[in-house]
Formats: sequence, structure tokens, C-alpha cells
Amino acid sequence: MQTIKYKSAFTLIELLVVVLIIGILATVALPQYQKSIYKSRATEALAMLNTIVQAQEVYYLANGKYADDISELDVNIPTELLLTKSGKLSSKYTYKCNSDACMAQVDNINMPHFEFSFLHREDMLSSMDGRKYCYLFSSPSNKNDTAKSICQSMGVLDTSRNESWFVGNYFVID
Repeated sequence: MQTIKYKSAFTLIELLVVVLIIGILATVALPQYQKSIYKSRATEALAMLNTIVQAQEVYYLANGKYADDISELDVNIPTELLLTKSGKLSSKYTYKCNSDACMAQVDNINMPHFEFSFLHREDMLSSMDGRKYCYLFSSPSNKNDTAKSICQSMGVLDTSRNESWFVGNYFVID
């Protein structure tokens, strides 16, 4: 008597189930992966901005005023990351300073902006001296839950800041 040997293989149903499970896992994992990328970019921008503000404070101690241009500071930032006079944002964080703060901004609604105010301000907003902010723009047509969750993970909502020109939220970074 001759025995019949069957070759073991996956059935079409088993393969479809595996593909379905992989698809579901990818659907759940991809947004979290994207959010972690945004958060790492925001953390990198925060570190760069902190370096710029420290250089501004050193410049202030040496010159009695803050630098008008980041290029005057003793910090190395690639020129493509400096915000141009036109104010056009890019998809990467760009940096600029004015008379009372330095900012990191990006042209991506899913990523927050940052503002670090200087320690030695001579204006009436002295209660904000040395404050660090994570902020996001919001409007009814603009849903930016990712940026909001990044800001919430870095600080607390500042309810004392309510400029009439700004539609958004400021979070004070610890």
C-alpha cells in the first residue's frame, strides 16, 4: 500500500487573515510613528533655540543689548535654517530673533512653534522675562491635534496671555 504525502502550505484564507492583521497594525502604528517624528523634530528645535537664547544672553552681557541678527551670535546655524526677511516659513524649523525674543517656526500645521523671551527685557511685559513658550495657531478650519499634544507634553496652558491679534494657544515650557 502506498501512502499519499501532502505538502504543507498556507491556504488563501490564512494568507488573507495575516495580511489583514498586518494592515490593521500598520494603521494603528503609523500615526504614532509620525507623531514621534514630529516630537523629535520639535525637541531638536527646542535645543537649538535654547542655544541661540543662551548666546543672546552672553551677547547682552558683553554689549548691553541683544543682537539684531543671529549671525552676530557665537552660534553655528546653517543659513537655510534662518528665517529670511520675507518671513516665508519652510518645512524645517527656521529661527529668528527680534528685540525681546527668539523664535523657532515651521510651515507644518502638525508641529508647534516656539518662543523664548529674554531675561533682560525693558518693556512693560517684564513678567514674561525668561519665559519659554510652545504655541500653535488654531482656527475652525485648522485641526492641529498633534501640535497641541506636543505642546501639552512640554508645558501647561498659559491663560494669562491673550493677545487680540493671536488666535491660538500658548503653553509655558517648564
